[in-house]
Amino acid sequence: MEGEDHRGCEFCSPEKKMRPKVSDIDLKIFRAIYNFHRESFLPIFFRIISFMADGYFYLFYFLYIYFKYPHLLKQVLWTALIAFVIIFSGYFIIKNTIRRIRPFNAHFDVENLVYPLDEFSFPSGHTSVVFLVATFISYFTPFLAIPLFTFAFLVGISRIYLGVHYPSDILGGILHGCGTGIISIIIVKLFIL
Repeated sequence: MEGEDHRGCEFCSPEKKMRPKVSDIDLKIFRAIYNFHRESFLPIFFRIISFMADGYFYLFYFLYIYFKYPHLLKQVLWTALIAFVIIFSGYFIIKNTIRRIRPFNAHFDVENLVYPLDEFSFPSGHTSVVFLVATFISYFTPFLAIPLFTFAFLVGISRIYLGVHYPSDILGGILHGCGTGIISIIIVKLFIL
């Protein structure tokens, strides 16, 4: 692959078995997003977007439900609990099975503008969680769907722009997050409430 260097022998050791390869189209889309107006305000903008997806603001939604729609609180809390158990379990299994090297570790010319919490790239954890949250919040409060999914999309783009994910990592995160949200809603509806 063009630009691959596998920085550090730890990424190439047999016991790690990390898979850096991505398709040509994945790499082309990554480079188009990553290289877009890097001398502008966009690096700061996308760092802020990425930070906002870290989860610090999710508590406000539960407070909103508590005061505005208290009859939904139990259902929302059960859905969130089940969803996060499923998503983090799946995330751990997928990450440690695929073991894809992150772009900034696989290519000389890619610099990470944030520091990821784990070693592997697929799927994007930020994208998974933000699409999960957008899915189940939109179910309970549909008027928030457009702003939430717009924000979630920006988070996915931010993770590419910041050099920590490929586009296919983002797509995997979208499917993982939305799928988990839908499954969690179904579980709560059918088996809990």
